[in-house]
Amino acid sequence: MKTLMTLPIVLWLALAQAAGARGIDITARVTDAETGEAIPGANVFLKENPQKGTSTDITGKFTLKNVPPDATVVVSALGYERAEFKATQVPYVIKLKPKAAQLEQVVLTASGMPERQKDVPVAISQITSLELEEINPITLEEVLNRVPGVMMVDLGNEQHSMSIRQPISYKSVYLYMEDEIPIRTVGLFNHNALIEINHAAIKKVEVIRGPYSALYGSGAIGGAINFITKEPSVTPLYKVYGVVNDIGYRKFGAQASGTKGNTGLLGAAEYSGRRHGYREHSDYDKFSFFLKMNNRLSDKASVKSVVDFIKYKTDMTGGLDSMYFYGRDYTSQYRFTYRKATALRYYSRLFYDWNQANRSRATVFARYNVMGQNPHYRIKDDYNPRNGTGDPNLAHGEINENSFRSIGLIADHTYESGPFKVTAGAYTDYSPASYWAKYIRVHKTDDAIYDTYEETDSLLTDYDVKVFNTAFYGSATYKITDAFKVLGGFRYDYISYNFDNHLDPSAFSGAPDTRNVFRAFTPRAGAILDADEHLSFYANYSKGFRPPEVGELYRGVKVPELEPEYYQNYEGGVRLTFEGKLYADIGYYLLRAENEIIRITLPDRSRINKNAGRTTHRGLEFGIRYFVNNEWDFSVNGAYSQHVFDEYKVSERRDYSGNVIPGSPPLVLNAQVRYRPSWWPGAWIILEQFHVDPYYMDEANTAKYEGYDIYNLRIGKRFDRLKVWLNVLNLTDELYATSARLAWGRKTYRPGEKRSFNLGVSYTWD
Repeated sequence: MKTLMTLPIVLWLALAQAAGARGIDITARVTDAETGEAIPGANVFLKENPQKGTSTDITGKFTLKNVPPDATVVVSALGYERAEFKATQVPYVIKLKPKAAQLEQVVLTASGMPERQKDVPVAISQITSLELEEINPITLEEVLNRVPGVMMVDLGNEQHSMSIRQPISYKSVYLYMEDEIPIRTVGLFNHNALIEINHAAIKKVEVIRGPYSALYGSGAIGGAINFITKEPSVTPLYKVYGVVNDIGYRKFGAQASGTKGNTGLLGAAEYSGRRHGYREHSDYDKFSFFLKMNNRLSDKASVKSVVDFIKYKTDMTGGLDSMYFYGRDYTSQYRFTYRKATALRYYSRLFYDWNQANRSRATVFARYNVMGQNPHYRIKDDYNPRNGTGDPNLAHGEINENSFRSIGLIADHTYESGPFKVTAGAYTDYSPASYWAKYIRVHKTDDAIYDTYEETDSLLTDYDVKVFNTAFYGSATYKITDAFKVLGGFRYDYISYNFDNHLDPSAFSGAPDTRNVFRAFTPRAGAILDADEHLSFYANYSKGFRPPEVGELYRGVKVPELEPEYYQNYEGGVRLTFEGKLYADIGYYLLRAENEIIRITLPDRSRINKNAGRTTHRGLEFGIRYFVNNEWDFSVNGAYSQHVFDEYKVSERRDYSGNVIPGSPPLVLNAQVRYRPSWWPGAWIILEQFHVDPYYMDEANTAKYEGYDIYNLRIGKRFDRLKVWLNVLNLTDELYATSARLAWGRKTYRPGEKRSFNLGVSYTWD
């Protein structure tokens, strides 16, 4: 009887032992501990048997079968801290912490596909999501000015210009993208276009320096900046945050995210603005909304869709003359000038993995954009002090508006097998656009204040233009040995402007109806040599082109006859990592521009745009970061550069050939010291310096601005779900100008922000 009673127990133990011998199946999802996003491509394997493993799919999901219960499961991903679990204790959601010391990064922008930074033969840098979480920026220059060779110039309330392998200017030599899609179409560049970027949506930022027209087309000359947006979290995640400072700024936002089944959703909304700042006439408001939906259609197919909306309006304060600037008098000469913008973007992107060797992408996109302004820089005095003619209380100005809407398609296919990788693609973009400008009479007081204006029925400019851009591109990589590979690519662009003028030939913009066509073939070639696992060298040649902007070609013109500008770029560099502590990326470039569009003064003193310039740009760019230990690290990012006119004759009496181009500081540098105290977990202290050398203010090289050094202090602490930070910007309250120029005998300075104490708080829960 006793034997019969013990038999079921023995059988149960035998079955349990047999099950243990067979092992258990583990299914889980791997996510970013900071953002909750899925981590595709993470490696999952057994510590005792690394050959038994797998990787996560696009949703961060993996399955390991027949795992011994006493085994250790290891999960690792590039840029994250490694995690280990007993097989019987693996959670369904595995949260990996981003590494503070990310020496090797995965970049997307250089090829359109994820690649290790060391495998890309171009100067590319990345600001990671972890860095953004510590920077807690209120403006984008706080982010971009950390990149070697980048100087984003703050013109107030997110208005800006840029300098990447080019002097400070308003030229259309930069390409701004969101998830690799240009936020504006070719020919309609605006130097303030980053106003239209949704800060609440940014996960990380990648910057390519130098021409990259072979992949992205016109505009990618000085550089291409790609703002990569956040992904829906695997589990429900909610976040609210706010920032205020002592000089009138405030920002508030909220985010909700989650995934159910095969669909993930992320929504974010943010308001930022300023009231009653230290500068007169300097208020602004910006509202942003972002929605992303990810759908997994099958094991091979998935779709990402995004809607992005921006509404913005700001007062335009303009620059200050020497007396006002150095006297710290922030009175505005302009009491009514403004800029406003509305931007709506949509895209839907299909990913399809045919097999391990073949994958395809197809993206449809649409854009709607309106920017209107009553610009201070268009106001001209009626009074002429040279001959004493005109009304001293009268000035002339304009109200204008440019708008466009777009539909487009981008499609490419990649084949990768063994040492070969080939990509071929096509791009098409149709963008009807319009522009009008109305003359206004401006009243100027005896104290030189432009206080009121009167609208008129006089149109200076009124036209429509249909912009069409179609392109074909391809690239190939061949790995000759494990240590050496070569890369090449090309793009052929066909661009047409169909211009329809609504005004008579006698008008300010009197060009006849016409059609202008531009064609360009832009190749690139590069090579990478890995001396060992710590040291690699790269070299790259690329060609860039820039067709004339629609405004350059038709505004204030009687006969449109401009041709594209062309750029030849040569560069080489070295990347070094050492014992997990040191990372260095050092490169040299030589960039030559031909057929540049410049403003020419004719014998009758009228001015026209003409292809009559040549320039040379060269520089040494460097990014160095050293981790002393887990608490301390240092970094220095900068560029030493030279920009000169080879040929720049604007009239018989004014020939600037051989001069240094104004707005070209030789050295621009960002240095940081970061401290993450072990005795205060979750805290950080960052002291940073931004240095700008003296530079010429005019083409004749007769005046110089002395440059500046500003310091920022960033202190923060994470308390589980709560994060609190204090950023003290311009710590020493330095008087500095973000840009300075001399024109028509008058020096003008754009004052940088005064010292500000920016207090922020965020709360996240899931």
